[in-house]
Amino acid sequence: MIQASRTEEPNSDFQITHSSFPNPQPILPLMSATWLRQARIISALVYIFLQITCFIFIIVCIVRFPRCQKAPTTEWWMNGVILRFSNHTLKFNDLTKSLKEHKTRFNMHAIWFRPVFPLSNQSNPLGWKDIDSSLGEETDLIKLMERARDENIRIIIDYPLNHVSIKSNYFRSYESYFVWNEQGNTSNWMTTNDNETSAWTYDKRKNSFYLHQFDNDNDSIDINYRNNRVFNDIIDSISYWNTKFHFDGYNLPGLSYAYEDYEYKNGTGNNQTRHLDEDYLLLARIRSEIDEKHILLFDSIDSLDTTDKTLLARYYGDQRKALGGVQLASLNDYILPNETETNLTKLFESYYHSTFYKQKQLFVWSSLSSNAILNEAFFATCLFHTGTISIDQQGSRLLDNQLHRLRTIMSHTRKEDVFRDGKIRQTILPGSTLLTIKRTRRGSKSYMIIVNFNDSDKNATIVDNDKPEKVEMFLNNENFCGNRSAKLRIIELKDSICLKPYGYIIIRWLPPTESLSIIF
Repeated sequence: MIQASRTEEPNSDFQITHSSFPNPQPILPLMSATWLRQARIISALVYIFLQITCFIFIIVCIVRFPRCQKAPTTEWWMNGVILRFSNHTLKFNDLTKSLKEHKTRFNMHAIWFRPVFPLSNQSNPLGWKDIDSSLGEETDLIKLMERARDENIRIIIDYPLNHVSIKSNYFRSYESYFVWNEQGNTSNWMTTNDNETSAWTYDKRKNSFYLHQFDNDNDSIDINYRNNRVFNDIIDSISYWNTKFHFDGYNLPGLSYAYEDYEYKNGTGNNQTRHLDEDYLLLARIRSEIDEKHILLFDSIDSLDTTDKTLLARYYGDQRKALGGVQLASLNDYILPNETETNLTKLFESYYHSTFYKQKQLFVWSSLSSNAILNEAFFATCLFHTGTISIDQQGSRLLDNQLHRLRTIMSHTRKEDVFRDGKIRQTILPGSTLLTIKRTRRGSKSYMIIVNFNDSDKNATIVDNDKPEKVEMFLNNENFCGNRSAKLRIIELKDSICLKPYGYIIIRWLPPTESLSIIF
């Protein structure tokens, strides 16, 4: 084959030489190598893309669904403390002057006061729109409200709804205001505080019987809500107090007795005079006057043993909030008269298995006991559950060191997520009947209270697989038996714990990966 070439010499001409082409190279291996390089590049790009996508997905999950999400904000009554003034002679000015002192001493959210309108000697209302002059003037009440706002303290008042005193002007002037029955002597309705006393009393002037479900030395008479004038007057009075003085809450004693069977039929257990449909409608009408930022307290439900979910839903408000209800209820069998009449361990066990606990219906934990050691242990235990404790300013008789410990617990129940949004587990330790309540929440310290509500020393070992071997002693009321020091900082759970009557300890610990920080 002929091939043209050029010599290296300058000005040389092209020369024609004979040569032969090399053998042709295979095309397929060259193409395979090219595609392989391209496949590698594409795979690398896909891998990088997937890595970036995965990284972005993880970031989004962390932002939207954090592992230790902050607990939601809760209303004050979820873990609230109310200071109740049972002294009916306390004046507005005296309370205004002592408000700051009470806040420092009790660390409360609210004060619970008697009705501000006039009362008879038996504490029954004489009217609904006037201020009781024995408490002070209208300007004095306004000053009290303003001072309470400055101290961030809420004021709740009693607002009896069921009856008035027979000494009121209503009794002689407006007969149709009340419930009368000419056949009252044949009725088996009894008073609420004495099942052997008839709820009907004969009035010679009218030649008829009037109803008084709350006996109070024959001083009370039930008002007739089936009279539209009565209904409207009560709603107008609530609107008046709410609009003019802006109270933060109202306790509604007698609400569930407001209506009665209009045919006065005989029944058993007050089933003709209590929990009628009209009672719920009255509550809903009151709720429409008072927004849900203001508390309504239902006083009271008879027993923890109720399994009537419909009854609770109607008083607390249905789930769709079509009818508003109360935020809290007071329970008759959960107001402690003294330590000898109430088995507190059984009472807490009853609550833990009650419809209230399962439905997350809140109520007020109260004590009228004069035993200060019992009251401290009782309130400390109540703070581990959800709800509000009511400390009677006179009856509880708590000492300064006891109040200091309770204030410490209160401050933690308000700020720690585990108390606002944690899980609760309550157990009674076998053999010792010591009560334990544990609060846990992912990412937060866990807390447990161990309390002896028995009248003798009790000894037990805490067995819990979720706790480390060593835990921090957070607080105790120095009621250990034996040689254990109340000032111990670390407790080994393999050792038994012995508590005197009404003694309690509170321990806490971190999740397992963080537990060493407690010890070191």
